[in-house]
Amino acid sequence: MNSIYIKDIISTIEDIAPLSWQEDYDNSGITLGDIEKECTGVYICLDVSEEIIDKAINSKCNIIISHHPIIFKGIKTIDYYSQTGKILIKAIKNDIVLYAAHTNIDNALNGVNGILAQKIGLVNLRPLSKGSFSDSNNWLGSGAIGELEYPMKKEEFFNHLKKILNLSHITYNSKEVDQIQNIGICGGSGSFLIPDAIKSNLDIFITGEIKYHDLLDNDKSILLAEIGHFESEQFIKERIIAILSEKYCNFVPLISDDSTNRVKYF
Repeated sequence: MNSIYIKDIISTIEDIAPLSWQEDYDNSGITLGDIEKECTGVYICLDVSEEIIDKAINSKCNIIISHHPIIFKGIKTIDYYSQTGKILIKAIKNDIVLYAAHTNIDNALNGVNGILAQKIGLVNLRPLSKGSFSDSNNWLGSGAIGELEYPMKKEEFFNHLKKILNLSHITYNSKEVDQIQNIGICGGSGSFLIPDAIKSNLDIFITGEIKYHDLLDNDKSILLAEIGHFESEQFIKERIIAILSEKYCNFVPLISDDSTNRVKYF
């Protein structure tokens, strides 16, 4: 294979998760940098920080692919002393491209919900809320429905979740269920899909973040479980590595960040 350019890496990601699939509020894609340069290595992370920039520099990676965009809402100035400003300036000074695959890869079958479903052990995966791209082979949508091969008691299933996803705790409402088999999931903040989950007559809906009143207001309608934003999206790094490895593992270093959740629980 000839030289690998940063634009080639980005193109491979967007083949399975086109930018047109991102939500209207999102800022997926290139944040900064020259994508015409030859790629020296790819560093994959969930969130960009100064430490991530340093790790990329030390690993000789000149593109960082994060799940969450470092610039989510518009900014008017790059403040040298702000956290975001320090990150952007350090990336610019070291000629590092910053790229985010966020809701576009959330919505892909090979994305956040696809790998979360695989880890949990769900089969017959399909969209929870169908969108305009539902005719695409790799489209899943912002949430997914699947089934366990065999039903589990609630306590058994929660223990399974904690073990598989390395959870310290699960927050859930008081809806009583005899067993769990039909499951809805949404990595990240999925409260907006609660009405779809109720309409789908699921045994449980699992997502990263749920507001207190959403838990209370739906405790007669559906069992809701909050597992943590980081925890629900943590496996997207290995999925991106897998996508890129098929073409590039013998040509450029592909490095997945091993940092733990920066939000701590006591």
